[in-house]
Amino acid sequence: MMLTRERRLIRAVTVIGAGSALAVALTACSGSQESASTSTAIDPALAKSAKGNVTVCGPTDSSGVWKATMEAFNKANPGTVANYVELGASADDQLQQITQRMQTKSTQCDVVRLDVVWTAQLAAQGWLADMSKVISSKLDKLIPSTAGTLLYKDKYWGVPFYSNTGLLYYRTDKTEAPQTWQQLYSYGEADPKKGFLYQASQSESLTVSFLELLYSAGGEVLNDKGEVAVNSPQTAEVLTFMQNGINKGAAPKAVLTYDEDATRLAFESGAGATMRNYPYAYAAGQKSGIAGKFAVMPLPGWKTPGSGVGVLGGSNVAVSTFSKNQAGALAMIDFMTGDSWQEQIAVKNALAPAVAAAYASEPVKKALPFSQELLKALTSAKARPVSPVYPQISQAIYQTVGKVLSGELTPQAGASQMADKVGTALKTF
Repeated sequence: MMLTRERRLIRAVTVIGAGSALAVALTACSGSQESASTSTAIDPALAKSAKGNVTVCGPTDSSGVWKATMEAFNKANPGTVANYVELGASADDQLQQITQRMQTKSTQCDVVRLDVVWTAQLAAQGWLADMSKVISSKLDKLIPSTAGTLLYKDKYWGVPFYSNTGLLYYRTDKTEAPQTWQQLYSYGEADPKKGFLYQASQSESLTVSFLELLYSAGGEVLNDKGEVAVNSPQTAEVLTFMQNGINKGAAPKAVLTYDEDATRLAFESGAGATMRNYPYAYAAGQKSGIAGKFAVMPLPGWKTPGSGVGVLGGSNVAVSTFSKNQAGALAMIDFMTGDSWQEQIAVKNALAPAVAAAYASEPVKKALPFSQELLKALTSAKARPVSPVYPQISQAIYQTVGKVLSGELTPQAGASQMADKVGTALKTF
C-alpha cells in the first residue's frame, strides 16, 4: 500500500544523514546557492509542445500508482510516451540514486520524485528546474501548505503530487475528542488505560512528533532568515510537556520504542485511548477488533481549543535541470496534478490529494470517510525546517528530544543543546 511506503520514507530520512553524506557534502562545498538563485523559470506554456519520450524516476512502485499514472498519461497523450524508472524502496536509496545521476549530469530522469525534505538539498545544487511560474498557475487549486514544501530561496522547485500529515485517532467508546493537547494528556494521567500513543523512537518519527507540538505552541526551529530559533520558551515548554507526559503516565514509556506500525498495533490492541498516526491507520483499524469504535480528527490545539499544526509529508515532483524533454516533463506533471487524476489517486490508492477540489468529490469522500478532517489537517500543517542540511537538523532534534524523554537532559538543557547542534549542522553548509 502506498501509504505504508510513506511511513517507511519518513523513517528512512534518519538514514539519509549517513547514507547520503555525499549529497550533503556536495551541497556544502559546491557554492551552488548562486546556481539555485540564477536559474530560469520554466514557462507553463511549454507543456503544450510536449512530444517524445518522458522518463519519471521515483520509488519502487509496490502499490502500482506510479505505473498506473504512466499508463493513463500515455493514453491521454498519444504523442508522448512516459516510462517509469524505480530508484529503490527506501528514501536513502532514492536520494543516492538521484545524487549520482545529477552529479554526472545524466539526462535519464526528466521528472524526479522528491521527498518533501529534499527540496533545499537538491535545489541548492542547481539540479532542479525553477518551477515558480508553473506552480503560480496552480496555486489557486493546490492546498497552500503543500506548495510550501517546495519553496527555497523564494522560488518553487517542483509541484506537490500527493500529501500526508499526522492525525489524531481516538476511541469513541473510551473518551471524547480532545480539544487541546493538554486535555489529551489529562486522559492518560487520570487513567493509564486511556493513554496517548505516539512515535517516540529516536528517528525521524520523533522529530515529527516534536515538531507537531512545537508548531502548535507557536515555536520554530529556524526563523524566516534560516537562523536557529529553537532555543526558545516554546521549545522548553514543549519538552517539559512531553517529559511530564512520560513521567506522569499520560503516554506509556513503551512509546519510546514506537514507530508508526508499533503505535497502530498497540492502539488496535486497546493499549491506549488516543493515537497520533497517519491516514493509512484508518483502513487498518477498520479491519481490526476496534472497527467502528474509533474516530479521526486533526491534531488538537495547544492550550486553546481548535486545530493544531501538523507536519507535512507526501511526494513532490520536479523537473531535472538536465532533462532533454522539459516540455514532456511539464506535461506529465500537469497530468499528475490535474483534478481528474488527483481524484483517482485518492479513490484507487488512498493517497491524500494536493488539489483541494478533490476533497469535494463524492467518490473521494466514499474512499476516504475522514477526507474533510484530512483536508483540515493538511490546510493547517507546515513543512519541516527547510535547509540543505535537514538530515543533520532532524538528527539533532530527535537525539535531543530522546534524551529529554528518557530523563538524561532537563527540558531547558535540551532546548539549549538542540540549538547548538542545529547551529553546528548549519555551519556545514
